Amino acid sequence: MTLPVAGDIRYSGYPTSHVFNFARNSKNKLVFTKMKHLLWGDWVKVSDYDYMTDEKRDIRKPSEQDYVTSKLAEISGKMVPVRVRGVSGYMYLEDLHPEQLLEIIFLDVGQGDGALMITPENKKYVIDAGKEDHMYRYLEWRFAGFKNSFMDFDGFVITHPDADHYNGFSDIIANPEVQVRNIWHNGLVEQFKVTAGGTQKVEKAHLLGPRKTENGQGFLTGLIETDDALIAHLSEEKRWVKESSNRPKLFPNLLNNAVKAHTDTGQRRCPNIEMLSTQHGEIVDGKSYLPEHGPNTPTGCVIEVIGPFVEPDGNGAPRLRVFNDKPMKKTTSMDPGKTKNGHSILLRLEYGNLRILFGGDLNSSAEMFLLEKYTGIDVFDDELENLNEVIEEAKPIFEVDVAKSCHHGSADFTDSFLQTVGASATVVSSGDEESHAHPRCDTIGALGLHGYGHRPLVFSTELARSAKEFTNMEDTPWFKAAKLEGQLEEETDPAKREFLQAEIDKYTKWTKIRNVTSYGAINLRSDGEKVVLAYMLEKSSRSRRWDVYTLEAPENGRLRYKEVKKAAADEKKRRAAASV
Repeated sequence: MTLPVAGDIRYSGYPTSHVFNFARNSKNKLVFTKMKHLLWGDWVKVSDYDYMTDEKRDIRKPSEQDYVTSKLAEISGKMVPVRVRGVSGYMYLEDLHPEQLLEIIFLDVGQGDGALMITPENKKYVIDAGKEDHMYRYLEWRFAGFKNSFMDFDGFVITHPDADHYNGFSDIIANPEVQVRNIWHNGLVEQFKVTAGGTQKVEKAHLLGPRKTENGQGFLTGLIETDDALIAHLSEEKRWVKESSNRPKLFPNLLNNAVKAHTDTGQRRCPNIEMLSTQHGEIVDGKSYLPEHGPNTPTGCVIEVIGPFVEPDGNGAPRLRVFNDKPMKKTTSMDPGKTKNGHSILLRLEYGNLRILFGGDLNSSAEMFLLEKYTGIDVFDDELENLNEVIEEAKPIFEVDVAKSCHHGSADFTDSFLQTVGASATVVSSGDEESHAHPRCDTIGALGLHGYGHRPLVFSTELARSAKEFTNMEDTPWFKAAKLEGQLEEETDPAKREFLQAEIDKYTKWTKIRNVTSYGAINLRSDGEKVVLAYMLEKSSRSRRWDVYTLEAPENGRLRYKEVKKAAADEKKRRAAASV
């Protein structure tokens, strides 16, 4: 095996690996031990580090000097010096992989959805961003403060216009260092009706734009499809700014801010904002894909758009049907919440053996509609004795290995759809201190019941973080900031006040970043053959920082849960066999 050299970038091994270095144990003995627990795919930089020249080396007697010298000679050719996640040390060569993995972080954004996806091609997408600034704080930490004119986002996906999915983009877009090539939405832009005489109508019935009825079914027809159409729509402020209060609707206001965001040279930082649906995207053989992720993508990471499902009128103009609060064959009565949720952007990712569904805020009305449209079977037919035929027909579209649970674990789902999805692992994104009690108990039970394998996995961002987002123990940055605020109130010297305020800002920012980046996030890594899902332990050690779960597939089988110790043992055997 060729030794990597200083400056080379590698990725940590499956399912986890460790950085080793010299440190004192509980008996004050200097030992070569685990210093950092790494998750598969963590970014590692090979360095020229040498413990013997480290200013922090701790050698107190000649015997320890001899021990260190002997150990460094022993690991030569087997381990290399590295720098990773703030730690220097040594890693085994077999724990350093050259290829980048698919990485998805389902972030704890409180009540809402938010995920960062980094593809094997290193394309970066944010799929929803929650309601508050959690996603912004995470991205700021992950990408080093967006310094050096950061311009690396390939797309933001706003699955539908609910604040707990889109409002978190506000701070991201407001940062002048952030640029994104595409912003995709589902075509429904909240608005007011404006009559021919110029009168503004603010009734809820007009919230999602004009409607038409055909054969007993209502359709939304005023979809905002293109960037030019959005700019034209926003130019007429009566359609989104309430005249009586001069207050804008939040979603169009976000899009307006994105349109107006420019670089210092006058270029748009968000140059393309458009609809994404089954008829909007990269169309190949009648199917829609996330642009640049069609069937011929270089790494094989294919992302199909399976919702919202557009039903064009007789002239080919796109329409989205209205949904009632209950599944119905046809309806002209629109529930605005059910309709915009039901038309969430649904993405189905395929990478090797792995299939992932991003379910937005899908509900039972939309689920039944989609099952019917993709199978061609009338799911409301009174003579249809059961839905097993529908489920089997729909599996090629909806069956996946990992699913982002629809609507935060709401009880508004159908067992038929969950049976069709049949995920080996499901991630539920929800928050505390909300009135919905998400995830619902029956939903968690149903996810397990209808999941695949002997032990389907259900992850929850809320349960993975048992502490509240903001802590106030005396040893935390929060408490240190509070103490400094007391000093600031009594300080009169301008220079000292400026210094104190800077320290307060630093501690406050670190408190927020640590809680969001460390706890609650569900991390997924995959090479297309195996999958790791993990979240950080709230009480960790040098040897164990992550709670890790693995998915592997038997020959010609589906990915399913495999206990991590068994996965690690089998990986060790595989490496040994490969080295012979």
